[in-house]
Amino acid sequence: MNLSKRAIVKVSACGIFAEPTFKSEMVNQALESEQVEIVDRKDSWLKICLMSDGYRGWIHEMYLNDLTSSGDYLKDIDMNKFSNFPIIKTALEMLGKPYLWGGRSSQGYDCSGLIQTTMNSLGFQFPRDTKDQINSDLLYEIELEDAKEQDFLFFQENNVVSHVAISMSESIKVENNSKLAFHIIHSSGMVRVSRVIFDKLLYAFIDEGNKNEIKLYKAMRLKENE
Repeated sequence: MNLSKRAIVKVSACGIFAEPTFKSEMVNQALESEQVEIVDRKDSWLKICLMSDGYRGWIHEMYLNDLTSSGDYLKDIDMNKFSNFPIIKTALEMLGKPYLWGGRSSQGYDCSGLIQTTMNSLGFQFPRDTKDQINSDLLYEIELEDAKEQDFLFFQENNVVSHVAISMSESIKVENNSKLAFHIIHSSGMVRVSRVIFDKLLYAFIDEGNKNEIKLYKAMRLKENE
């Protein structure tokens, strides 16, 4: 993990120690899903600052998941506003959980598992798989340029729908208004915040990469969010 970057606690609780050794005094605990800033490192130990209250101490790196890329994007986002966006707020509670094919628990999530778990926890009976989520009666299609917070972005690869994400922002025109950009939360490697840019042909560049020629399939909105 890099210094001065963010990480997230991936176990139910872990010790925060006065010195970088298990033989030193445990001065506090970090809890599952708490975010920390990494300020120093010694071997496999990381000196951290809890984002919630500024408490500092040493944690062994085995208890943390790296949030480097998400942390970079989170700096650009006003997190306080998501109290008004329950879908985003709920998905963010899973931030840093590992990607797990078929997963929909604290052990890990695949992309559609993240969406279903988020929606079910809010009282919606939502389908499990991406191909069925697209056809849910709870959603309707919108134009990409009209997408905003809590809308769903479905992606296709080789003409097969392969990924889904939740938009965390309204569309932003970039590169002389020729492309549209969004912040999204999705499960890819882990549950993370990314930036996606769509070109005029709707090819998607996620975190500045596009190795697999991923395109937008549909942008969709929950009917209750009309």
